Amino acid sequence: MTQFSHLNGKHTKISTTTYNKSMFAIYCSIAITITGCSTLPKHKFEAVQQTEIQPIELNQTTLAQIIQPLQQQNPKLTGYHVLFEPLEALAARLRLIDKAEKTLDLQYYIWDNDKVGALALHALIRAADRGVKVRLLIDDNNAKSTEGIFLALAQHPNIEVKLFNPYRFRKYRALDMVLDLKRINRRMHNKSFIADHQVALIGGRNMTNQYYNVSDNYQFSDVDVMLVGTAVTDISQSFDEYWQHNYAYDVREIVNQKSHRLSYASLKQQLDEHYKRATVQNYLDLTSNSQAIDSIISRDIPLNWVKAEVVKDSPDKIKSKAKKQEHLNFQLINHLEQPENNIDLISAYFVPEKKGAKILNALAQDGVEVRVLTNSFQANDVAVVHAFYGKYRQDLLEHGVQLYEFLPALDKNDLDKHTEELAKKAKVNIKGLSRSSLHAKLMALDEKQVFIGSFNFDPRSAYLNTEIGVLLNSPPLAQAVHATMDQNLSKYAYKLVLDANKKITWQRQTPQGPVIYTEEPRMKWWQKAGMKIISWLPIEGFM
Repeated sequence: MTQFSHLNGKHTKISTTTYNKSMFAIYCSIAITITGCSTLPKHKFEAVQQTEIQPIELNQTTLAQIIQPLQQQNPKLTGYHVLFEPLEALAARLRLIDKAEKTLDLQYYIWDNDKVGALALHALIRAADRGVKVRLLIDDNNAKSTEGIFLALAQHPNIEVKLFNPYRFRKYRALDMVLDLKRINRRMHNKSFIADHQVALIGGRNMTNQYYNVSDNYQFSDVDVMLVGTAVTDISQSFDEYWQHNYAYDVREIVNQKSHRLSYASLKQQLDEHYKRATVQNYLDLTSNSQAIDSIISRDIPLNWVKAEVVKDSPDKIKSKAKKQEHLNFQLINHLEQPENNIDLISAYFVPEKKGAKILNALAQDGVEVRVLTNSFQANDVAVVHAFYGKYRQDLLEHGVQLYEFLPALDKNDLDKHTEELAKKAKVNIKGLSRSSLHAKLMALDEKQVFIGSFNFDPRSAYLNTEIGVLLNSPPLAQAVHATMDQNLSKYAYKLVLDANKKITWQRQTPQGPVIYTEEPRMKWWQKAGMKIISWLPIEGFM
């Protein structure tokens, strides 16, 4: 096992490298005319089932004794607390793991072999040692570098690890792409975290450095929401559906143990050593400033209780067999109210397609203020997506939709308040801390509803990947989102404006005053040409 160092190129869409391999796979498939062959491995054995935790036991946990009285005071409602700050988001995860007494169910697209990933694994082992039953479900798309770690982790009697939608050819994954691209191209993109069936976290953050302000290269700007009450039951049921699905494989079934010599004892020793490092402890000290969990438990921070709907894809979506009503986007549309005044839509990867653009255009023409925040070309970690988003900009702007593109680097004065302290104490490159990429998936509608989840507003989330999110009927939160965007968009984003000749310009506010770009910022001519050519290809549905 290597040291817990940062691994580049990981994010919540298929990476550029993986995407290039996918395109290569398409060409190979056409050439040898062998598409459609399933490479899904056969289940070798039934996974050992952990002892079922009885409801009465779960009701006796510390978390249950705190939360259930609040739930009884707010029947059929969901309590929420939004986690905007990265350090608070990590602190919430680590403290929930520490406070769990019976069960921990964690579902992620990416779990990296880095500082954050190691911290969370160390906490999970401590929980398992005290008797907590841990279930870890990871999509296999980015698990190649960590499969040996998961295999060692599964040696613990209280820990089960499953990989979802696995590659059959572990070392030569391109073969799966050639033989079975339709399946491989569909991924479990869900992120959920459930402690003792009482508290759940969902949102856009994976378990890797970029989401928690500790990457040397760039940071993802993201958001999670902590939930208690009725929504937790729905999220737990969703986790169970994926866990029991026939595309979920015990890691011991598909990873060759002879190829990985890391034992559980060695893994634990390395995690212990990592945990004791000064830079790690300094970083953890910074997270101690975030007291969300402890404050909620001590009731210093009151939860907001509202009606909420958990919207989620069925795991059968990976098999192209989910019914229409089992799709998140269908559920979301049915639960959204008709907007009257404004919509703020934040999406890291925004490809509205013709149908979505038509809806947004119609709303804007009817007098609804429609604002969309997505990544600029340089801020987008999946550049090819920008080619297909770019196709819709002119039309959207002409119909009155407001477009904003996230800056690739933030001004020093606009960085997170812990930036300098992080750079010094945790030895993180301050240049990397200033580089940013939008990763949030959030929508606020009027002063009524807010959606938070893993769902990007693009074809991949709509038709290919599985996702989960929650729609909160919370006027105060919707008002806060609108107000925050009013105050901060000029700091964090270019505003796209049509000039007198209806040509797109990019406006940016700087300490020295406004700057107007007549060409797309930080985009070379050959990149612009490449994006144009890519936009002609019939692959928008893969974005």
